[in-house]
Amino acid sequence: MLKKSLLGIALWIPALIMIVLLVSTAILLPRPPDDSLYAIWILLTIGAGICLVLFLSIWGFTKLYQWKKSYFYLALGSLIIIPRVIWIIWIPTHAVSDFYYYQVIASYVADNNNWTTLYNQGILFYAPYFTHILNFSNILSIVYNIFGNNYLVGQLFNSVLTLAGTFLLFKVVKNWFPLGVAVGSSLIFALWPAYFMYSTLLATEPLFIFLFVLALFFYQQVEQRAPSFIWSLLLVLTLIGLNMIRPLAVVILIAFVITSFLLRPNRKETLKRYAIVVALFLIFLAGQSTINKLVYHIPTANSTVGYNVFVGANEKTGGQWNEADTKTFWKLYNDNKTNTAKVDSVLMQKGLDRYKTMAEDGKLTDHVIAKMKNYSNEGYGYDWNIYSDAPFIWYHSAIILTICNVFMYIMLGLNFLAVVLALYLRRIADIYLFVLLQIGFTVATLLVEVQGRYHVPLLIGYVVIAAWGCWQVYRLVLGKTKKKPKKETPMSGEDMGLELWNETKEPSQ
Repeated sequence: MLKKSLLGIALWIPALIMIVLLVSTAILLPRPPDDSLYAIWILLTIGAGICLVLFLSIWGFTKLYQWKKSYFYLALGSLIIIPRVIWIIWIPTHAVSDFYYYQVIASYVADNNNWTTLYNQGILFYAPYFTHILNFSNILSIVYNIFGNNYLVGQLFNSVLTLAGTFLLFKVVKNWFPLGVAVGSSLIFALWPAYFMYSTLLATEPLFIFLFVLALFFYQQVEQRAPSFIWSLLLVLTLIGLNMIRPLAVVILIAFVITSFLLRPNRKETLKRYAIVVALFLIFLAGQSTINKLVYHIPTANSTVGYNVFVGANEKTGGQWNEADTKTFWKLYNDNKTNTAKVDSVLMQKGLDRYKTMAEDGKLTDHVIAKMKNYSNEGYGYDWNIYSDAPFIWYHSAIILTICNVFMYIMLGLNFLAVVLALYLRRIADIYLFVLLQIGFTVATLLVEVQGRYHVPLLIGYVVIAAWGCWQVYRLVLGKTKKKPKKETPMSGEDMGLELWNETKEPSQ
């Protein structure tokens, strides 16, 4: 009984934390600078329109899949690619900030310049420290070699990655949940306004999202098949690749292990499956600096955590990038280019000192709130298009940003409803992994530098939980979902075992 009670607590606490995060995000979501369209009746009208579009799309695509799968994939692919291509051509942009260095470095490498030459000529700028720039540029250079050395090719590459990520998301969700949830998740992701705009730029997030969903797919294989070194290795390689683009792989792996450990009836089996995964991941992670040296043949940083903590602890900017901290970084970096570990260590200490001072002054809570507000900003897609020289959309900023915010409010509301329903119906195990991922991503990011675009990884959890919640509401209306008896919860085998999720799926309606 005690064991079951402790397991119940372990399932409920993340759900309650998730509810707090959802409510906080809704309260702190920044309003557009031009809030002329923030009258309640306008917001309700826009919200009703978004809900109608989503409902009709999900209904239509579900019917299309049941009629002919090939037509479904063709329609979904068209929905993702065609609007993005139109946007890219209609609203031309230029690479700026990190995007500029992705473009420049990839172009030079595609023209057969070696990394040592680029380093000695100063063309790599700060990329040897922020190695995700090197890694993404390296991948982009391969694309440029094949399809042409052009910024437009990079934009189209991200559109294709979004297509591949959405298709894979559909497959992953369909492996766990009924068809309606898979269709809903895919369409919500494909139509997410802020990410739609952002995915047309030369950002790393489309690749990250693809690798993230690929990791979910390999996680399914590790869970649902007999223990296999090959599937474990593929999962680890995907996580390492993901970590080289954005260092969140540890969060994902921890969520995988916790979910499996809590929801699998056989704990020894879980240990057997994940001992090799964790061991391989730690080996690859420890050898990442060696891999960088073998690939690039230049001095590179092993970690940028210190910089991110330092900037994230800036009280004046709410944990966002700022020129003063950049000057501090450059001074340290220029003095220690061959000893980046010292740079990271010094910046880490400076960041921790900032947090300590805020805690002593009683300002830490206000700082966390400010960071959460900046992290939640749904204007990132619009902002980065404007920053990338697309002034045309500035004239429509009020309606664009209002639609982005209303869409986010709808997703937050659906996620809130879904988590509450999961607790009430005693089905929290269904969405437990995604709840853990949402919490992990948020907490990990709030410790370091924040920007609105950094919450993009949350989109996968948002769309899956929202679609699952809508499915449960649909079943409740039809009287097909009932609250599980207390004796079956929260440890019910049919509700908990990840390998049994497929058994709880019902025929498509």
